[in-house]
Amino acid sequence: MTMKKTALLLAAVALASIAQAALKPGDSLTPYTIKNVETGKEYCQVCAYSAKAAKIVAFGNLNDAAFWADLKKLQALQSGQNKLGVFAQIIDSKDTAAIKAAAAKNGITFPVVVAAEKDWDEAYNVKGVSRTIYYAQKNRIAWTSVGLNDKASGELEASVKRDLAS
Repeated sequence: MTMKKTALLLAAVALASIAQAALKPGDSLTPYTIKNVETGKEYCQVCAYSAKAAKIVAFGNLNDAAFWADLKKLQALQSGQNKLGVFAQIIDSKDTAAIKAAAAKNGITFPVVVAAEKDWDEAYNVKGVSRTIYYAQKNRIAWTSVGLNDKASGELEASVKRDLAS
C-alpha cells in the first residue's frame, strides 16, 4: 500500500471515530457543573436550563474563528426565542478574561462557560472536536452537528421554530 493510500485510510478511520464519538438523537443530556465566565458562578447546566422548552449547547475552542461564527448564528437564532436556552462551552481554555473578551468581541450575550468538573466529556463525548453542537428538548438530543454550515443552520432553525411553536 502506498504512503498516500495509508494516509487516506488513517484519515478516514479517524474521521469515522470522531463522528461516532458524539451523542446521537435520543441520547440524554447529563448534568454536570459549569462555570459562567461572565459572572464566575458555578451551577448545573441541565438544571439551569430545565425551565426552557429547548436548549442548545455548543462546544468549541477559544481561538477557533469558525466556532465564534457558529455562535453568532446561534445568537441570532436565540433572539426573540424566550423558550430557547443557549450556552457555549470553551473546551480548550480556562482563561476567563480571554473568553470574556472573545465573547464581547463577537457580540455573544448568552452564557459562555467552562466545565467545573474534569469528567464532563465522559457523558458528552465531544472528544476535543470544536464546533460540536447539540439541540435538545426535554433533555434529550433532538439534533446534532459539527459546525453550522448553511444547510445545518437551516435545519437547526427549522427544528427550533417547529418545536417551539407547539
